[in-house]
Amino acid sequence: MPEIAQQISEKPEVRKELARTTGEKRLSEKIKARGRDKFWFVTHGLVLIGCAILYYLIGTKFIPLLQTEVDFSRRILRGFALIVVILAIAKAVRVYAIGRVEDAVTRFTLQRIQYLVVTVLIAISVIFVNW
Repeated sequence: MPEIAQQISEKPEVRKELARTTGEKRLSEKIKARGRDKFWFVTHGLVLIGCAILYYLIGTKFIPLLQTEVDFSRRILRGFALIVVILAIAKAVRVYAIGRVEDAVTRFTLQRIQYLVVTVLIAISVIFVNW
């Protein structure tokens, strides 16, 4: 027995597509970071603070090192901090921008593109910061 139009329009996937095609605006949904996302944001912040403290301690000669070792250590810390910043930005983009995409295929493709861009940025930062 064929379904009537009202029964078809009550299905959730059909309602979503009808709302999308008719141009109905959804109320601005706020994307909230999950617990593990917040954990990673806090971890990135703590690692950056640790890098800054170590950078300062090496610069003040609190840790006895030769000047070449100080320069090398500071370059490594700058590179590490830059990589942490890149990863934190990538995590924020994944949570707040890519997380809004409803289509699973598009979301997957965007994540793969993001992984590529992050990898290239990390490679560039490793090459140029430690030059």
